Amino acid sequence: MRTPYYEYYMSLMNHNELLNGKLLRLFPDKKSRESVSKLLMNYGLESYEPEPSRVRLAVLKLSGTDISEIEIMTKRSKEDYRDILAWAEYPRQSQNPTMPNGSKKRKLIEADKIEYELWLNT
Repeated sequence: MRTPYYEYYMSLMNHNELLNGKLLRLFPDKKSRESVSKLLMNYGLESYEPEPSRVRLAVLKLSGTDISEIEIMTKRSKEDYRDILAWAEYPRQSQNPTMPNGSKKRKLIEADKIEYELWLNT
């Protein structure tokens, strides 16, 4: 379930660069950043845990700077990473999964895209 905007950003920079940049902006304190990074690294250890950088970014988007929430979301991602991706990358669409195609759905898609792009850039 890769999105065009995710693909765009991933084509611009290395996955780890994007993740490290986001960690640096959210956690300027080195000790906190290292602690959060260690928590995030718990996802992606197993072969059935795909796209670790993408999922870790999603965890950060959902949790912000709340370290206890990062721990919770990382554990949740190990249960089903698709939930984390949907909530982070498609928040409006995941709340309206049965919406038929049309202008309302396109507006939801565009709003999700804009939100994610803004978050990646801040």
